Formats: sequence, C-alpha cells, structure tokens
Amino acid sequence: MTTLDELRAQVGWWQYRDHALAYARAGLPVLPLIEQGKAPATAHGKDDATTDPAQVAAWWPQGSCRNIGVRPPVGVVVLDVDPRSGGTLESLGALPDTWIAETGGGGWHCWFRHSGRVRGKVAGLAGVDIKSNSGYLVMPPSQHPNGGHYQWLTAHPIAPLPVHLVDAVAVSAPTPRCPPTGAARATDSAGLLATVAGAGEGNRNSALFWAACRVFEQYGTDAARLAQLVDAARSAGLSDIEIERTLRSAERRCA
Repeated sequence: MTTLDELRAQVGWWQYRDHALAYARAGLPVLPLIEQGKAPATAHGKDDATTDPAQVAAWWPQGSCRNIGVRPPVGVVVLDVDPRSGGTLESLGALPDTWIAETGGGGWHCWFRHSGRVRGKVAGLAGVDIKSNSGYLVMPPSQHPNGGHYQWLTAHPIAPLPVHLVDAVAVSAPTPRCPPTGAARATDSAGLLATVAGAGEGNRNSALFWAACRVFEQYGTDAARLAQLVDAARSAGLSDIEIERTLRSAERRCA
C-alpha cells in the first residue's frame, strides 16, 4: 500500500480536496463528513465510500473544508485509542512501525493489516476501539469539533497486526450454554464424533466447538482424537479454514 510519504508528496498539508483524492488513489474508500465534525455528509454514510476520483472531486470542490472519512479496506483494522476513556498507546505493548495518526481529540489511530473477523473493542483494554470495513474513521487533516486537527505522526507502510494483539481483537466463538440435544450429550469419543458429523447447517460450528472443548478437557492435544474430530467436521460440511479456527478457539478457551 502507498506510504504516507508518497501521499504527502502529492498534497498540501491543509488541502482537504487533495488529501481526499490522494487517499482514494491509495485505494482507501473515501466519504465526506460535515465540516468540523464526524457525521457523514451523504445519505448512506459509509456505504457511499468510494475510490472514484470523479465522485471524490465532486464531494470536495476547491476550497471545501468538509472533513474526510475513510472506510478501512477489507484486511485492514485500525485501533482507535481514546485517552478520555482510559486508552493509552503503552497499553498496546510494543508496536511495529506503521501508520499512526493523532486524532483531533488527543487520541491515536494505529493502522494494521489483519484478515480475521474482529470485535468492536480490544479485549481487556480500556479506551481502545477497533475500526474495520464495517465502519469508518476520520482522517487527517480533518478538524475535530474542539478545533484540533487530525495529523499523521508516522510515515511507514501499514504493518501486520502484532501477534500479541491478535486474540484481543478476534471475535471468539461463544461457549455453548449446554451441549446439543440427543446424541450430543454423550461425552465419549464416539458420541462426540457423531454429534459433530450429524450437526445440521447453522449448528455445525457450535457443535464442533463444544466437542473440541470436551476433547481438550479430557484428552489434551491428543493428535489422533483431534484428527478424528477434523474428519467428522469435514463430513458435516465445514471447510478446513472453519475447522482450524474453531479448534483454535476451543483450545484457547480450555487452556
């Protein structure tokens, strides 16, 4: 992805129109926000975000002071650190060089590459929200309602999400409150395998997660039993990616 140095070479620091066009050229879907605010200036909000330069130019005529919003591309997450809610950069631990912006409210936006599903807040940390393709965020040089401006602090390419934060941002599979009905109540190996293999669509991941937890609790990381569980999940119609994610979630839950 384009570096911030490359973006800065294309624009004047306070030229909103040029910034919006530069973000769009870099592959970041852009949407206009109200002046000195965070609310979208279009009818459909984030769903109007685009990289089309003609539309972006129309949204920001010369001299426009509309704030700039960006919908993070798929595969990118932004950690939104708000000190007013107790968030600190230090709470994130050691971070690689990446895009970091200071918000107009005195917080920070830290950009990372990450392809997994994410929750809305970083688990276990106060004041750190997660922005992803399901939402949008305010971009430099936009002006905060308090008068402060958003500004870039670093100019590095977007780095992968640090390993120590992956679990904290991931959506965890819920623990079933009770085992599935019927044969699923059996906790012996045959019963567990039958439960997974016979699970219907909409219940397959839940059944696999429940059965995997029972395996980890009773047998630990027994490779042979886990292999049988994988085979049963495949026969139920789950993909290898779904199986791997569910087993990892179960292992973390039972660790």
